[in-house]
Amino acid sequence: MTDDAPIKRRRVGRAAAVGLTRERVVDAAIALIDEEGLAGFSVRALARRLNVFPAALYWHAGGSKTDLFAEISGALIAGLMAHDDLARDWRDTIRTLFKRFRSRIHEHPNAAPLLGPNIRSNGAPNAPWVEIVLTALAQAGFKNEALVNAFNAVVGALEGFVTIELAADEASADSEWVTTFDADLDALDAAAFPLTKQYLPRMYNQSFVMRWKSGNSAPLDNGYDFLIETLIYGLEMQVQRSSSH
Repeated sequence: MTDDAPIKRRRVGRAAAVGLTRERVVDAAIALIDEEGLAGFSVRALARRLNVFPAALYWHAGGSKTDLFAEISGALIAGLMAHDDLARDWRDTIRTLFKRFRSRIHEHPNAAPLLGPNIRSNGAPNAPWVEIVLTALAQAGFKNEALVNAFNAVVGALEGFVTIELAADEASADSEWVTTFDADLDALDAAAFPLTKQYLPRMYNQSFVMRWKSGNSAPLDNGYDFLIETLIYGLEMQVQRSSSH
């Protein structure tokens, strides 16, 4: 009787999972992260929400929590671009991609860390927008190894800015942490840090490092636009330099 118990549990778990799909698991996981944050997320909590055994989730979304996170990160950015979104000017294609990506992740700020370097890529679901980016860069004049390098620059800038923008846990304005943060900045020696002191009023909560608010409540809109145009300009210069050699 004891030996049959694990088999019975597996059967019950699979029976409870009837009707469960990978999409449903991922959607529920994103909703849970939206509500509880990554700190409050667990496979057991997700299983309770879906009324199944935890093993049923792995059956549909990989064999580990890392696999599940990879599915979530892939779902967040899959479908960003379709072939019809390819503009005549490659620059506009890049701009559209960046705007849509940031808008999508700002809808799910708690999940932003899943797009960082600790979670492996989820290739196939991203293939449509990857193809669009490669097409745009080919239109710009990149090819061979330079095309791959340009693609990495685009994706690095795309994911890097937004994940850092949303990485900060919001602190309370009257918390001891913020009080100490402000006091330490005020105490900086203007002779040793002249530019930091000069620009601190502009940088405070509107720049990386010099902030305690998350980009969810203090978005870095101007900085993101600056990044997009700087990246496009840099790509243009790389193509011109390659063509001159």
